[in-house]
Amino acid sequence: MNDNVTIRPARPSDVAELAALATQLGYPSTAAEVAARLPHLLDDPQQLVAVAVGADDRAFASVHVVVRRQLESDAWVEVAALVVDERARGAGAGKALLAHAEAWAAARGFALVQLRSNVIRERTHRFYLREGYEKVKAQVVFRRRVG
Repeated sequence: MNDNVTIRPARPSDVAELAALATQLGYPSTAAEVAARLPHLLDDPQQLVAVAVGADDRAFASVHVVVRRQLESDAWVEVAALVVDERARGAGAGKALLAHAEAWAAARGFALVQLRSNVIRERTHRFYLREGYEKVKAQVVFRRRVG
């Protein structure tokens, strides 16, 4: 990876870049929407939002991780989102962000990092396999709006 890349916590000033990254990931978001969501994540010690920035301090990749606790299993850290701007893919930022997320999890005593990835993201699946992750199941997501 380029030596001019730094991993740092996300900041409110990153919302435009974070919105663009979320949109590239398939979750269309505006800067205003991300600005409304981000403070809740940054204030929660059970979550991490980190970005990869270049010499200009502009975010071109991000990772969001969250501690997951469920009755039927021990707690783990889940990578909720990992995205690298399409113009910067393959240069190591994703690997660096994933390592940052894993170190964050380990520092908090978690032994497992898990993630989900859309079945259409075959290139992404190869990336995770190269990084030592194993495919453990396939599933279908159901959704219903309420209220």
